[in-house]
Amino acid sequence: MTAILYSEPAHAAADQAQTAATLLDYARTLVPRLKARSKDTAQLGRLPPDTLADLEAGGLLTLTTPRRYGGSQVSVRTFLEVVAELGRGDASVAWVAALTNVTTWCAAAFFGEEAAQEVFCGTKPARVTGVLSPRKAVVRKVEGGYLIEEGMWGFNSGVNHATWDMLGIPLVDEHGKVVDQGVALIPVEQLQILDDWNVIGISGSGSSTVTASKVFVPHSRIASVTRAIEGDYLATHLAGESLYQSACMPMLAIILAFPALGLGVAALETFLETLPRRGIQYSWYAKQSEAPITHLQVGEASAKIDAARVILERHADAIDASAASGSYMAFNERAKVRRDVGYAETLIWEAVDLLASASGGSLASVNNPMTRIWQDARIASLHGIVSPNTNFETYGRILCGNTPGTPFI
Repeated sequence: MTAILYSEPAHAAADQAQTAATLLDYARTLVPRLKARSKDTAQLGRLPPDTLADLEAGGLLTLTTPRRYGGSQVSVRTFLEVVAELGRGDASVAWVAALTNVTTWCAAAFFGEEAAQEVFCGTKPARVTGVLSPRKAVVRKVEGGYLIEEGMWGFNSGVNHATWDMLGIPLVDEHGKVVDQGVALIPVEQLQILDDWNVIGISGSGSSTVTASKVFVPHSRIASVTRAIEGDYLATHLAGESLYQSACMPMLAIILAFPALGLGVAALETFLETLPRRGIQYSWYAKQSEAPITHLQVGEASAKIDAARVILERHADAIDASAASGSYMAFNERAKVRRDVGYAETLIWEAVDLLASASGGSLASVNNPMTRIWQDARIASLHGIVSPNTNFETYGRILCGNTPGTPFI
């Protein structure tokens, strides 16, 4: 691939820094509101209208929308900081913001200008969600595109608030033989949302299953996942914009840890806020804050959270730098992002679990804010892309001279 250097004038960099600061400040102002609504959000199973309006008002669902279409087009580092801040208030809100923004980025990068005009220049806001791996997808190649005869996709986070859905399908030839794996951009009104999201954590993300029946998708709204993983994007009209040259799988993987980072910070803040009111039962410590075990627990948990932040910031900056250089991120570096995202998730979960355990029997109460954080952190850590064992094995296979065992690098 020919390297294209993306240099921006000093005033553009200053404008981007100001935009980043404004977005982060706005996200920070939402934290008390999100905390106050978190119980209702979980019970509703999706974001309430007030929260959706708050996100839209501050541009937090258009972080990755190209500037030419009215978005902020922020760096991956800014993306991290904003979503993590939302995670301090409510992981479900952060999860929807992370998944909506990253899939909107996919819609901008993976597809050509014709699709971009449909998605970003329509009468409805361009909010894209999606699922790469179908539970079932029966497709047929027809004149002008593909017919999805029958399909089902689970864990479609944020779909209740989406206008477009990007769904994984097999790409077949005229004889029905699978020749590639792809994604199709489909208006949400052409799908059925099953409303089957009933879970113990990140309950407000509305990650329901969707189905499709007899849906035609034109070639302009079909893209190859294989090509995207290698950085062969169809968005030639955005070739001069570095965000849309970011490495595919590193981008899709790292954003899943952004809400978790916010949860880790929230766990530490919540523990310290309630600490002055607690003792340690069946001990001499009337104040838990005076017990050496508490000092050890807080010290270890804070170290794990800070270490996870350093890992994620390092890789966010690396993704940004690689994209700005015009050279697609090297294979081993992409694999390292997946490895380290898994490790960062492990550190965050261990920190949250340590603090939750130190909270004692009060964790049994559904009204304890630490209980919600603990449940959300556990569910966030179970996503297949951030599974530490899978990611460690994949990177270890590469170091040992074997194939990675997955195309998703």
